[in-house]
Amino acid sequence: MHAAGMYNAGEPQCVSDYVVSSYTPTITALLSDVPIPDPFKVMVVIEPNTPGQSGLSYTVDELQRIESHVPEKDLIKFQSANVEEVVSHLLTTSIAHFACHGQQHPENPLESALQPTPNARLAFLGACQTAMGDKTLPDEAIHLASTLLFAGFQGVVATMWSISDEDGPKVADAFYEYLYRKKPSAIAGMFQPDTREAARALYVAIDKLRSEGVSFKRWVPFIHMGR
Repeated sequence: MHAAGMYNAGEPQCVSDYVVSSYTPTITALLSDVPIPDPFKVMVVIEPNTPGQSGLSYTVDELQRIESHVPEKDLIKFQSANVEEVVSHLLTTSIAHFACHGQQHPENPLESALQPTPNARLAFLGACQTAMGDKTLPDEAIHLASTLLFAGFQGVVATMWSISDEDGPKVADAFYEYLYRKKPSAIAGMFQPDTREAARALYVAIDKLRSEGVSFKRWVPFIHMGR
């Protein structure tokens, strides 16, 4: 819906020119309480070199962009981490950011398991097809993004199809720049980003990407889900 518009007109217009969009697989995802974690931790996991897959050199740049906005004391960083390392920090993570390869497996979408994440506020899935769904089940939201909502995350940034490697750092940079902008009321050393502004932060990031004149298929896949 966020990409619906008139593209054949002299001045193309779409919904994203006027509104901040967010999706939800269930009403329950919008009604749950937002936890107030202490301390507030951001875990960033990047995988520049996956065996059997093309390299993702821009994920290193993506991490560096995030480092420029998130205070070092709040940041947990992994490059080419194993599952155990990531899971060991997941329960105390407020924002989990993944920059890696992703692929939808619609044949067995439920053969997975996740622990409830009590401190989870936001997941940023900077990988391909993380909110792709299954074309044979258009009325059912079964994909990685919705699974993270069910597991306890309040909001998820995800992608509906494959994304360009070079767009990841650009979107992450503008997203965290907005989320971590200092407010006049913030007390020094005690600032926490309001993850309820994630949908607007993504809107700002995608608007900046669109301003570069990128093709339709490069900006449309990025969506926000939850609250």
